[in-house]
Amino acid sequence: MPKTFSFSAQYSAPLPLLGGLFVALLLSQSVSAQQELMLHAMPEIWHSNATNPAFFPQNKIVAIGLPGIGLDAAHSGNVTYNDIFVKKGDRNTLNFSNALAKLDPSNTINLEQRIETVSLGFRLPGKFWLSAAHANRLSGSITYPKALPALIWEGNAAYIGQTVEIAPQANLSNWNEWSVGLAKTFGNLQLGVRGKYLSGTAALLTDANRNTAAITTSDDIYQLSLATNYAFYSATVISAFDTAGLGFNLALGEINGRAFSKNSGYAFDIGAQYQLNERITLDFSLLDLGGKINWKTASNYFESQGEYQYDGVYLPGADIINGSDSLDFATKLDTLNDIFKFSKRAQEFETTLPLRAYLGGQYAFGKRWIFGLSAFYQKRMEEKATVAMGVSARWKPLKWMSLGAMYSANERSAANLGFQVGLKPGPVQLYFASDNLLNSFSIKNNSAVNLRAGLSLIF
Repeated sequence: MPKTFSFSAQYSAPLPLLGGLFVALLLSQSVSAQQELMLHAMPEIWHSNATNPAFFPQNKIVAIGLPGIGLDAAHSGNVTYNDIFVKKGDRNTLNFSNALAKLDPSNTINLEQRIETVSLGFRLPGKFWLSAAHANRLSGSITYPKALPALIWEGNAAYIGQTVEIAPQANLSNWNEWSVGLAKTFGNLQLGVRGKYLSGTAALLTDANRNTAAITTSDDIYQLSLATNYAFYSATVISAFDTAGLGFNLALGEINGRAFSKNSGYAFDIGAQYQLNERITLDFSLLDLGGKINWKTASNYFESQGEYQYDGVYLPGADIINGSDSLDFATKLDTLNDIFKFSKRAQEFETTLPLRAYLGGQYAFGKRWIFGLSAFYQKRMEEKATVAMGVSARWKPLKWMSLGAMYSANERSAANLGFQVGLKPGPVQLYFASDNLLNSFSIKNNSAVNLRAGLSLIF
């Protein structure tokens, strides 16, 4: 059953389409920019192989990775879930008042999620080892102007006689990733390479050349006008269109459950680990090289171009926000077409995976302490690169237990305190790691979350 929300206030000149869309984007904060510095600093953990194909547990023959999850989500500024949603009885009530004061003129939500279902590793004769894995990944970002939620919540009274830009931009992809890797040891040097087959399940991509939608409120009779040159590509996220006024059909499930689809692509990982001496180990990796997905199945292009006038302060479908007892996204977003008057045509498109890189080093102090340095780089298509760096310390009080802490800095915060715990009773490896521990246990009170957990068997 769709989740419903009640609204606690009335508005002057609501924007119903944008209200539904914006709320949907905010909900995505609970999904997951993935850096995983702490995981990368734990090369003895089998799942760290995802950050460097040259990593393999020392003196082990077989590795079986059981389900694991990696989550990293962040909203620019300090907006949190609890700034927007207030619990009243059995309903979540929307209130943007607190959030608006924290927003920048332009705001971005970064989303990364990795769900590993299974992975295998085998050490072979000749100092080779072979790996294979499957994972489901979500990656992308959403950017929106502050004027969008401001108009939704406060109406257009503050914008009379003005023209404001309200168009959001999105670059979101979800796909299944099948991989096969091969690594070999050359003296103190270990080299690894991994090939990935990508099977796309859903994507939403704004056309970079057509991303404007401006609302003007007349200072005479308060007439609203909308001028658009806005377009986006969609594969299964929005798949149906009805010019009779039924609008869009949100069809996330059309191919979302399939392991393979015609929306396919490839990517490659390379990595190295070098044992400088008995105490110092260095490593480097490049991930998702050349990663692209060609979207062919249920792929469409939606466009809105023109100028539309609305008398007074009323837009079609205003009941989505004003005077409605509940908001059902699956049905209320049908009014998208009433406002933007989109047209649709079938069209293939392409999305690019973000390029990621890791650089690290570890110093073993005795048998119980390991100190490390880690750096992470990520560059998404047409977006500014992100960088993070961290220093870590790990302690092994028992043969089957390790505890660690990390201080890291990134563009969002210069003070992140991470933590990890690893348990290895017998062949079992169980671990939890976070680059920001406090955020991981209080997701709704923080604008960023990072965590990693998994289970594996090592023999």
